[in-house]
Amino acid sequence: MTGMWGPLGIIGGAVLRGAGCGTGVLLLVRPPAAVLWWLIGCWLLYQAGAALGTAGLAPAARARDRAARVRLLRAVERLGAVQRMDMAQRLGAAPGHWEPGSLRDHLYAAAGVAIRWEPKPGAAVAVLAHLTGSLLTLAGLAAALAVVDPALAVGVGLCVALALGLVMRPRGRRAGATGRAGWDARRRASRTVAVLVGVLAAGAALVPLLAAARRPDAAVGLCSAAVLLARLVYGLTAVDLTALRHRRVTRRHLREVERAAAPGGGEPGAAPAGIVVVPARPGRLGFADLAENVHLGALGPDDSVPERLPRTVRLCRLDALARSLPRGWRTVPSAEFSGGVDLDEETWRRIAAARVSALLERGATEVLLPGEPDPCLAAVLADWSSRAGVRVRVCAGPEGAAPGGAEPEEAAPGGAEPEEAAW
Repeated sequence: MTGMWGPLGIIGGAVLRGAGCGTGVLLLVRPPAAVLWWLIGCWLLYQAGAALGTAGLAPAARARDRAARVRLLRAVERLGAVQRMDMAQRLGAAPGHWEPGSLRDHLYAAAGVAIRWEPKPGAAVAVLAHLTGSLLTLAGLAAALAVVDPALAVGVGLCVALALGLVMRPRGRRAGATGRAGWDARRRASRTVAVLVGVLAAGAALVPLLAAARRPDAAVGLCSAAVLLARLVYGLTAVDLTALRHRRVTRRHLREVERAAAPGGGEPGAAPAGIVVVPARPGRLGFADLAENVHLGALGPDDSVPERLPRTVRLCRLDALARSLPRGWRTVPSAEFSGGVDLDEETWRRIAAARVSALLERGATEVLLPGEPDPCLAAVLADWSSRAGVRVRVCAGPEGAAPGGAEPEEAAPGGAEPEEAAW
């Protein structure tokens, strides 16, 4: 229900604004007794809708950003398994042939837009909220005019539809070009659209003005509707489609990453249940903070890593690491980003081991290794094997793959060979 509060607030606020405007116009068309108090009530209703929409905007944007972030982090988690699926053919997955170079563009683009760079997917929420509020308010005005004369609502609706089509229409090939040519094309297109929408706004305002000349008894309400229509229709030119285009780009890149992370061409998330496949070279997620590097999007925005993953934090000494960083668990492990810091090799090994431990703490029961683990990961696996009976298997061969599709060797909890401990 928490994730629904933002959209519900935006839609509810837009409905209240439309109801306030429409009711106010009706009161001016057919003024009752004590009309001033009724108009004050309509104004308060409109202000309440505006406040509700503003309050719902931030949660909706955060929910959109988090959804994109979680999708990417979980796809990255599965990518580590896909890299090693060729050494686990007996588990029912097809051989993996993931080439980092072929996926790098999609991965970095999705990470940049969904995680840290601007505009994020949540920026599109402001555009959609503006459109929703304007269209519902225009619908309330059209409904009020329909009470006076249905033909008025038809004329206003036609002007609004044409204005919306101009604002939302594609800009053509030149407008999508880069460099000065694309910038000039977009500037010319924006000027043309602003002029045409201004003409349509004047046309929408002219419809009730002409009716006011025929209906002197309703002139005050119709003139008020004309002013509101001109302002709202021309306000559609303030819609910035850049955020919506970035949202589409983000979704496309995320789909490509998820497709690459789907074992055997299956649906995203179809990795073998209960098995942690450790890649030969664990990923360093410099675009995500320390907490996300460990749990890979599995925890909620308000969940605490020490509380939800206590064993992992203890085994890998992550509390001490978080205290040493400037922003604690929310520090980005890359100096490329504001407030981020670069980490040394030993710290990254601890994070990689914590990632495996976090997956085990969330219910996995088996670990598939590409070769002999480093000391930090070996200590983590030994603890899990001795205390929880986690099964650890080592796949020998180049790049950790079993030669000739052979069965992977089974490793004892504390050793590289089934019979002796060598870790």
